[in-house]
Amino acid sequence: MSSNGNTSIGLNCPIPSRFEQSEDWSQLADSYSQTPGGTLFSTTPGGTRIMYDRKFLLECRNSPIARTPPCCLPHIPGVTAPALNPLGKLKEMDENKDLSGWSGP
Repeated sequence: MSSNGNTSIGLNCPIPSRFEQSEDWSQLADSYSQTPGGTLFSTTPGGTRIMYDRKFLLECRNSPIARTPPCCLPHIPGVTAPALNPLGKLKEMDENKDLSGWSGP
């Protein structure tokens, strides 16, 4: 296949999307994030394909194991442990930071 320069590829073609914010996840459609076959897919690091049924995943979210944090996680403030500085304090510190000596990339 040769290119004669008369064809153009639309690289800046926008993908239609929408953003919805909901406090109640039960309002989502039953088919949200499903394939046409009705299953959810994942893969393991070895490449094995795992298929999850939506009903199974919804049942798992109410499991006691799903409500307890995993053991042996590293202590990462703001991720696995409460943040040491509230976000508002960090923004305030960032705004007060003097960048006069910064030379840029």
